[in-house]
Amino acid sequence: MPSIETVANKYNSLRFNGIANSLEELVSMAEANEMSHLAFAEMLADHELASRNKNRIALNLKRASFPVIKRLEEFDYRWQTTITKRQINALLDFSFIDNRENVIFIGPPGVGKTHLASGIGLKAVEAGYKVLFTTAISLIESLELAELRGELKKRINSILKFDLLILDELGYLPMNKRGMYNIFQLINA
Repeated sequence: MPSIETVANKYNSLRFNGIANSLEELVSMAEANEMSHLAFAEMLADHELASRNKNRIALNLKRASFPVIKRLEEFDYRWQTTITKRQINALLDFSFIDNRENVIFIGPPGVGKTHLASGIGLKAVEAGYKVLFTTAISLIESLELAELRGELKKRINSILKFDLLILDELGYLPMNKRGMYNIFQLINA
């Protein structure tokens, strides 16, 4: 009879790391519940799918580059009365992403625009969307550097792989004409 370690190594070779890392626990659970072979196979598949989904979310969260994790559940709507929880929740069907529409938060510093944008972005990552959070200045600098290297189109294409671009601090600092042009190129791509 093969050992758990031998079977786990085979699952690792198949890149079923979720199963491999939990195999002993899964086998014990199957034995304790006297599962049929088919039920056990389904449990293994479900476990692997859940593990891959968790890893995908973790990777997309890292790629999103949120400066700090801000959750919508932490936002105090009593303090900010110009927007309601209902308005924000209406965005959480993500139809604006699917329809390639813009959502713009406008207001003075310190009213929660970044918190709301980050919270929506985090929910989008959890829903399976690829999100990039950046400041306008960082984006402009990135595009200008790519342009100097002759790689503007490549940089724009790499940004376009994201489903949602959260552009923070737009309008706080003046942009030169080149920066505005490059952002225009990105928006029109």
